[in-house]
Amino acid sequence: MKAAWLRSKTRAHILTLKYLHWPNIFADKPSVEVYLALNDPHSFMLVQVLHDLEQRFNIKLKLFLIYEAVPSISIDPKLRRAWALQDANYIAQQYGLKAIAGYPSAKALVTGQQLWQLQEKNVTQAMKIFEQTWFDEFDFYYNPSTPLINFQIKNQQRLNNKGHYLPATLFFAGDWYLGIDRLLHLERKLIALGLIHTDKINKYTANLLTDNQASQDESDNTGSERLSNENTCEVFVSLRSPYSYIGFEKVKKLAQKYNTRLIIKPVLPMLMRGLEMPINKSRYIYFDAHREANLANIPFKTFNDPLGQGIVNCYEIFSYAEFTGKAVAFISAAFEAIYVNNYDLSQDQVMKLICQSINLDYHKAKEYAQQHDWQQWSDVNQTELETLGFWGVPCFKYQEIISWGQDRLVPIEIAMQNRNAEKTND
Repeated sequence: MKAAWLRSKTRAHILTLKYLHWPNIFADKPSVEVYLALNDPHSFMLVQVLHDLEQRFNIKLKLFLIYEAVPSISIDPKLRRAWALQDANYIAQQYGLKAIAGYPSAKALVTGQQLWQLQEKNVTQAMKIFEQTWFDEFDFYYNPSTPLINFQIKNQQRLNNKGHYLPATLFFAGDWYLGIDRLLHLERKLIALGLIHTDKINKYTANLLTDNQASQDESDNTGSERLSNENTCEVFVSLRSPYSYIGFEKVKKLAQKYNTRLIIKPVLPMLMRGLEMPINKSRYIYFDAHREANLANIPFKTFNDPLGQGIVNCYEIFSYAEFTGKAVAFISAAFEAIYVNNYDLSQDQVMKLICQSINLDYHKAKEYAQQHDWQQWSDVNQTELETLGFWGVPCFKYQEIISWGQDRLVPIEIAMQNRNAEKTND
């Protein structure tokens, strides 16, 4: 499916007709499908706010229980499980939800899945079963059974056929919303369709940056020597990752606003590391990144895939850009070429234009690359990323705070604000 079609208004209009207006002409309420996994921390967070959605909007929730994740989706399941528990508790703190100390036991999980199959599929029962499972509040335990496995496989197939790959997801009018973080987009859509009972407000906005606007000085000072080496933010990105582009643009504005030096640490895309990207995952990431970019007022018009030679060309030039103090300017220009200008980075002429736009000597950069192996430093960056406990990008490290994802920059911003306040008081 072409990228332009995924973000088009025509597609949105057709999906609204297909999933909302036509099927619901004689129905009382439009349906929102919710896919939950009983051993998924983000599903436990999501199930706690479903009652709020039912109360505030004129919708009917249809609940489906699936497994934790589709096989082969997770690059490093162990790291992802550890992160998921930590991130879920971060969400719990933001919205006043119940926190969790660890994953459910095997016997509690099987019992909860069995009760789900036997009881009515509504929000009240779902919340009760999730609490019993996570806090091990059962008086007796069921044994595993074939029907227990089969109904989850059936729901898993439904999720996959409709276009997603993870639990804690909602499907409405042809579009997907992953976890509490994307309820803001669902709220906006439901409000636009006139399906709200209460005031037209968005509740799920805790991960929005306060202003995310650069200071009056728009020059690239994030790589300047005049900035203190003590006030630095490390940024792990991949040029092929739309989330890296959005996260980079956000943190660049924060760095300009709070006078912070950025240290850019590029890594190879998944496909260049021998990993696979399922079509459902690829399609959702692009669609979701585009709406997240719109929300943050970040230009996102194209995607000219730099996979292969485009990445090689950029990383060769990056070595020299970093050496000359223009790492941020170069990565910014490369991202703009991919996601705004539709430039093919595998072409030498395009690379020359990018270098020219930031006053970087292209020929000196190519000569420098012959003496400095980009594969070596990209491997070092990947190893360091994994040491921090993450398997992918974008990732940000500021002082003792480590955040994964373009929508987890609020703690970074708060830390930058606090440092500025301390410096002001000194």
